[in-house]
Amino acid sequence: MSDTSLRLEGPTDYEAVERLTFAAFETMELPGRTHTNEHFLAHLLRDDPGFVPELDFVAVRDGELIGSIMYSKCGIIRPDGTVSDALVFGPVSVKPELHRQGVGTLLIQHSLHRARALGYRAVLITGHPGYYHRFGFIPAGSFGLTMPNGASFDAFMALELEDGYLGTAGGKWQWCHAFDVCENDEAAFQKYQKDFTGQ
Repeated sequence: MSDTSLRLEGPTDYEAVERLTFAAFETMELPGRTHTNEHFLAHLLRDDPGFVPELDFVAVRDGELIGSIMYSKCGIIRPDGTVSDALVFGPVSVKPELHRQGVGTLLIQHSLHRARALGYRAVLITGHPGYYHRFGFIPAGSFGLTMPNGASFDAFMALELEDGYLGTAGGKWQWCHAFDVCENDEAAFQKYQKDFTGQ
């Protein structure tokens, strides 16, 4: 991977990142998904107050953008009503023909190291357990954490960047507004998609 460099995303990368994200997820089979919308999430995140630009990295090889990772702030609503801060990353996108060649691993390892250095204390994600366990993620249920609807499953995972931070008190994941719009505002998605495809 010595031929791949990482840098922060800039405004001139926005369209390329969204097109890369669409291509990366278009052929993936994800349970319960009705259409590819991860590129819409990437578009929404940059204007969300929870977006973390200091962790918005792209991977570049021979001048071509080949990967991207984005982070946003999220919360854990504890049973006593208090909220613990955390991060969520995603989308994580890699050019389809370069899947399984270490680009995603490079982005995740680098950004997690940077997140720890910036003082963030935990990361919550949903994804394939077989892939994310290698980075230290374990089922979020191990910490008593659930999705906003109270569900917990193997694909919902957590990583402590500070040992003991998540504890055992449990709580519900509260993600930023961009995730809600992406998942629930079909009209906004269709408007964006029309511009995205030019149709």
